[in-house]
Amino acid sequence: MDANADDDGTHSELEYPENRQNNVEEDYSEENTDETSISTESTFDLTLPATHSYLGHNLEELRGRTILDDGLYVNLPLLVKQSVMLFPGQTLPMTVFDAQTIDMIRTCIENDRTLGVVCLGYDKMVPIGTTAEIYECMYDPDQGFRLKAKGRQRFKILRVIIQGYDKISARVQVLPEITLGPPFLDERIASLDHIRIHPKNEEDFKKQEKVENLDAVVTPWPAWVYRQYDPLRLSLKIRQRLQFIESKGSSIPEDPSDLSFWVAQNLLLDDNERIVLLNYDCAISRLQREMKYLVEDNVFVCCNCDSYIGRQSHMFPMSKEGPQGTYCNPSGIIHETVTLYHAQGLALSDNPPSINYTWFPGYAWTVATCRNCGDHMGWRFTAVQNNLRPRAFWGLIRKSLKNKEK
Repeated sequence: MDANADDDGTHSELEYPENRQNNVEEDYSEENTDETSISTESTFDLTLPATHSYLGHNLEELRGRTILDDGLYVNLPLLVKQSVMLFPGQTLPMTVFDAQTIDMIRTCIENDRTLGVVCLGYDKMVPIGTTAEIYECMYDPDQGFRLKAKGRQRFKILRVIIQGYDKISARVQVLPEITLGPPFLDERIASLDHIRIHPKNEEDFKKQEKVENLDAVVTPWPAWVYRQYDPLRLSLKIRQRLQFIESKGSSIPEDPSDLSFWVAQNLLLDDNERIVLLNYDCAISRLQREMKYLVEDNVFVCCNCDSYIGRQSHMFPMSKEGPQGTYCNPSGIIHETVTLYHAQGLALSDNPPSINYTWFPGYAWTVATCRNCGDHMGWRFTAVQNNLRPRAFWGLIRKSLKNKEK
């Protein structure tokens, strides 16, 4: 079955336009675009997209929370999705139509509301995933089973159990999240405790370095080696490099573990890199690896033809959860979508902008494709209310973009 097709075999308009576009977005060259002339002022309520109101306002709220013990062996029903990788803390909206998946979800809700979400790679299932806890749901014979779930804990697949077409479960082990304290926790000199501080900014860390240099005297390594493994210092550096996003209203976590998952979810990374990050069992390792993606302003190109589309610095949040969110269309197809205030090399559909099933209330969408190869890239969102800012922005599908190779 075509992963992009509706149940009747046709393609949803949210996925592909019926007619290829003739209206071409104004051509900006990478070299002569004046970024300062593009306004990123926002009057939009960033909490709205995170509610996924397009699923309906009559979803039933499920109370309580399920936390599985670290290391627990358990059988989990699996939801296997192409190029959809869930991280702890991430919201997953879904609309489900097929009977077997609906039965599986109903069984989950009757038990602990928890299922496993696993990415389907090019040729095989990824052996690591994240549990998803369903917190809102509603069934309608015409609109399918609509639900919202939240990523909770990582797990490793030990054995896959196939019970029938599209009905898969697995024996899994819940993976622990290892939390390490300050690198000098066991070697600190007690006589210096009265001058220690809990650093919250760069100035505090500089003051703390003097104490760390003295602590390091009784260790085999100089203090600068230990600082590379300080979760708070790594978090500060990451947050400093994300100021271009946080200053525009996004809520970026302060906790190192939550921050490491947030960055993995919101940066434009390919599936292989996301799998590596999901495999790490400690925030320090994830933050160290993520840092390299924030050193330079990465260039985004079309995944199919390498045409220039935009830059990492063009990302901005249209949701409180960050510049990249997970949404689903009326056919149940899930799109991981990144919002940019500027993009080029794209062409728009001839069809008029539509507010039907819009992910951003107050904005109408128009299908956008790559001007060079014609691949579906995402959508152009334009405000339908005069008081909304920005007046327009792009929502581009993660799997349609990649970082330009250096």
